Amino acid sequence: MGHEGEPGRGDEHDDTVIRPRRSLDPSPLPAEGVDDATVIRLIEPDIPPTVPLGVPAGAPLSAAVLPPRPPDEPVEASPPALPAPLATLRIPGVDRDVPLDRPVVIGRRPGAVRMPETPSPLRIVVPADRRGVSARHARIEQLGGALVVTDLGSSNGIVVHLPGGPVRRLRPGESCAVLPGSVVSLGDGIDIAVQAIDPGAS
Repeated sequence: MGHEGEPGRGDEHDDTVIRPRRSLDPSPLPAEGVDDATVIRLIEPDIPPTVPLGVPAGAPLSAAVLPPRPPDEPVEASPPALPAPLATLRIPGVDRDVPLDRPVVIGRRPGAVRMPETPSPLRIVVPADRRGVSARHARIEQLGGALVVTDLGSSNGIVVHLPGGPVRRLRPGESCAVLPGSVVSLGDGIDIAVQAIDPGAS
C-alpha cells in the first residue's frame, strides 16, 4: 500500500523524457541529397611530436619550447600544364585525330561527373542509336609515359587488340596499358585506333 503524497506506479514515468544522445562528432553532416561515399574528410597525420633537446622524455611541453609555426605563404594557383601527347586516337565519325594531351571519355552520354576532373577530359559523344556502347563506356589517357584504357563500368566491356599480340577483354572498372598500333573496340563498330605521334612532326 502506498504512502500519501507518493506518486502511484502509473505516474512514475509521466515526467520521464527520452532525448536522443548527442553525437560527439563535431563534423557537419553532408548536405541532403549528397551521397556520403563522395564526402572525404581530411585528417591531420598522426605524427609524434619531437621533444626538444634538454627536455626530459615524458615532460609536458610548453609553448615556449616548441618551435614557432612558419608563416602561411599564399600559393598562387595555376592550371596544371598538359603533357606532350605521345599518341593520337583515330575514332570513327570524328573528322580529325584526337591527341591524348588530356584524358578522353567516350560514350553515349559522357557528361560531367559530380566532382570536377582536373584536367577536364575531352568527351566524345557516340550516337544514341549505338546501344552497344554505354553512357560512359571508356576512358583513354596518357599517364606519364604509358597509354592506359579504362572500362568505366560498361555493359558490354572493351576488347583491346594489342599490336602483334593477344586480344584482351576488360571487365567493368578494369584498366590496361596499350601501345601505339593497338585497337580499342567498344562495340557497334566503334573501333578506336591508337597511333604514335612522330616526334619530328610539328
